[in-house]
Amino acid sequence: MVMSSTPALLACIHEDLMKLRVAYTYMVQNAPNEEARRIVEMNLMTVNMTMEAVDALYRTIAGDVMPPCNSLMDVPVFVDFMEAARYAFLTETQLIQRANDLHGMVEACHHMAVFRIIVAHQLNAMRLLYLDMF
Repeated sequence: MVMSSTPALLACIHEDLMKLRVAYTYMVQNAPNEEARRIVEMNLMTVNMTMEAVDALYRTIAGDVMPPCNSLMDVPVFVDFMEAARYAFLTETQLIQRANDLHGMVEACHHMAVFRIIVAHQLNAMRLLYLDMF
C-alpha cells in the first residue's frame, strides 16, 4: 500500500536534487584543480541520473508528472568552492535521510530503485568529504 505522503516526499527529494544541481554546477565552474572538478562532475552525473529515477518513480506512484520546483530561491549564493561543498554535503545527507524514509513507504517492488538512490548519494557525500582534504 502506498501512503498518500509518498508523492510529497518524492517532490522534496526532487527539490534537493535541483539544489544539488545548482551547487555542483558552481563547484565544477570554480574547482580548485582538475581532480576536484572530475569528482564534482561524477556527483553531478549522479544527481542527473537520480533525478530521472525520481521522476519515473513519481510518475509510477502518483500517476502524474513531477510538479515544478519553486524552492531554488533557497539556494545560497556561494562565495567559494568549499562553501558550496559544505552546502552540497548537508543537502546530500538530507536527501539520503529522505530516501531512507521513502524506502519504508513504497511498495516492495520499488525498494531496489530507492536503495540505489541511497547508495549513490552516500558515495556522493563520501566524495565531498574527500574534497575537504584539499
